[in-house]
Amino acid sequence: MHPLKAVRKAIVALLSDSVIVVDGATVGVLDSPPEQGQVPEESLPALYCFARSEHVSIGTHTSDERGVLVDIVIQAKGFRVNVVDQVDDIHLELERRIAASGRLSGLVASIAPQGSEIHIDRGEVIFAARRVTFEVKMFTSRMDPSV
Repeated sequence: MHPLKAVRKAIVALLSDSVIVVDGATVGVLDSPPEQGQVPEESLPALYCFARSEHVSIGTHTSDERGVLVDIVIQAKGFRVNVVDQVDDIHLELERRIAASGRLSGLVASIAPQGSEIHIDRGEVIFAARRVTFEVKMFTSRMDPSV
C-alpha cells in the first residue's frame, strides 16, 4: 500500500474507532472526501481526511524520509447551536485522540499539528468548516516504498 494511503486509512480508522461527541451529536467520520467537499447536511457534524501533499528527501542510502501534510476537514451546521464552538470542540478532540494514540506508531515516525483555517457562512443557517493540518514524518525503503 502506498504510504499516503496507509497514513490516511490509519487516521480515519483511529478517528472512527474513538467516537467523538459534541453537543450530544456523534461526529461522523467519512472514509473519503464527499462530493464537492460538502458533507450532506443530515450527516453533520462530520469530518474527513486526505493527504494534501508529500515531500520526499533522502533519509539514508537505502531509505527515504517522507513529509506528508494531512488535512482533516471538520464541518458543522445549525440554527441555534454555536457551530463555531462545535468545530472548536471537535478540533480539540481530534488533536487529543491523535496525540494519545499508539496506533500510528510503527507506521509514522511522528505526527504533529501544523495549523488550521476556518470558513464560516452566515445566513438563516450557520455553516462552519475548519481544515486542520498535521505533518506526518515517515521513512520508507527506496526500492519499495509500500507499507
